[in-house]
Order: sequence, then structure tokens, then C-alpha cells
Amino acid sequence: MNIWRAGVLMNFSFSQFDTFNQATRKLNFDDYLETAPNGDEIVILSTPFPDISLVFTRDEWEIFFAAIQEAVYMQQIYSLVHG
Repeated sequence: MNIWRAGVLMNFSFSQFDTFNQATRKLNFDDYLETAPNGDEIVILSTPFPDISLVFTRDEWEIFFAAIQEAVYMQQIYSLVHG
């Protein structure tokens, strides 16, 4: 599984992707809200690599997690067809 976002490509095995989804799917943007230097509301999502974090605006956050849920759905279909 790959996640490609704003110049960052993250590669996951299926189990790693499941772990990522479980750890992030219930996160609420407003619970982690920060203000960027330009005044935009953002969330900074840490990664397993301490020096790499992902930054999201509210719209980007919603699009990102909608895409993650689509990938989960496609993974389920793949599992049914090839399982």
C-alpha cells in the first residue's frame, strides 16, 4: 500500500497499513489543532520517523482520511477476490 501526499510517498505492507488506519481513523482535527505561522489552522501528524511529520489543513485532513477509507474498502475487496 502506498500513500502519496505533497511530495511524500509512504509505503506500507497490508498489516502496516491496517495498523496506520487503526491508529489514525478516529483522530479528530479539532483535538490536535495548531496554528501555522501564516495563521492557517493545521494539524501535525507524527510518523514513526521522529524527524518526519505530515501537516494538514482541515480540507486536506478530510480528503486524506476519505482516501484512507477508500483504500480500506479496496483492500477488503482484494481480500475477498484473492483471499
